[in-house]
Amino acid sequence: MGRGVLALMCAVPAEERMLRRFAGPGVRVIVTGMGAGPAEQRAAEAIADGVTAAISVGFCGALDPSLERGDVVVPASVRDAATGDAWDCDAGLARGAGARHGTLVTSHRVVSAPGERRGLDGLAVDMESAGTARACAQAGIPFAAIRAVTDRADDVLPDIEGVVDERGHVHPMRVLGRLVRRPSDIAAWARLARGARAARRGLVPAVAAAIGEAA
Repeated sequence: MGRGVLALMCAVPAEERMLRRFAGPGVRVIVTGMGAGPAEQRAAEAIADGVTAAISVGFCGALDPSLERGDVVVPASVRDAATGDAWDCDAGLARGAGARHGTLVTSHRVVSAPGERRGLDGLAVDMESAGTARACAQAGIPFAAIRAVTDRADDVLPDIEGVVDERGHVHPMRVLGRLVRRPSDIAAWARLARGARAARRGLVPAVAAAIGEAA
């Protein structure tokens, strides 16, 4: 890229595996772990190491009922649900990925139930983008987000506590044990897996388009 070094900031290894194809001169793929705190720390470290722009890339959950699994969200702004702090996304950084609209809300925990989601005012919800946005704003470098929807606004997510660690690693035996104890969760896990596949199909070409536009 002619403008410097772009970081694609993602939370978990599954997202990194999708994005590593874009790594090369001028583009770094950086895994932060789950949550706004780790994302902010890793973004600050990357900026200190020469990154000059960052895009928060990965999955999200829908807040807007019109969003379907696999839809790509390119927000105009990002807001931290815990603090109310908000940041505008750079108008040109992710332009190729699609039109900018709405607010991506960053929650500090998994928002698993439709009732909880209705309490958040925005287009979609994730857990990391506000952290990256905050670090970029403090350093005065461009920031944007590209997220793909894994679950609709009315979906109920499975309980991931104890089966997915803070680095985003899924422990299959723990999942199996959870399903043995709670077979009613099988449908939710299957739905989430389908959503992740749909999101992957939407996210990769969107990131490719954004990088191509910015090159």
